[in-house]
Amino acid sequence: DFETTGVDRRKSLPLEIGMECTDMLGEQKFGSLSRIIRPDRLDLLSMSPVAFSMHTDNGLLFELMGGSVRNDSMVVVANAVEEFLDSLSQRFSLVPAGTNVDFDLDLLRLNLNPDAWLTYRKYDMATIRRLVTVLGAPDPYQGDSGPHRVKSCIARDIKDYKAMLETLAVKTGDHK
Repeated sequence: DFETTGVDRRKSLPLEIGMECTDMLGEQKFGSLSRIIRPDRLDLLSMSPVAFSMHTDNGLLFELMGGSVRNDSMVVVANAVEEFLDSLSQRFSLVPAGTNVDFDLDLLRLNLNPDAWLTYRKYDMATIRRLVTVLGAPDPYQGDSGPHRVKSCIARDIKDYKAMLETLAVKTGDHK
């Protein structure tokens, strides 16, 4: 998951990245990464007003002010992501999953080649949420959306995914 300055893939800057590796049931966790990304330059007036308000309220902009180029620059964080994915890909077939996963993959491609570690298959939670709503389940987008930081968004996606497996009455084996 990424938190960004807006929703335009070409213009938005990444501000935070988070990843969690789980089994295909979302029950067993094998590793996680969460990092702020301090942009070289951040023009707050060019940020989407929604993103500005959200990231002021959730503390991300304040946290970025305390970040350092040495620890939180795009290059340093990209290296940490590369090490994380490289380590996990030695043991697992990594299937990208999350809400609007193509947006996140496009942001990863700015500095890395995620195809080196990730399968071409993916689980887009926005699509899955829409599917279960069409099938009669409650709309998961109604209600509290949480603080909208990568850890909370990933936790929400995993919780929703597990609930959707139940809703769809999917019978699964011991897949990983």
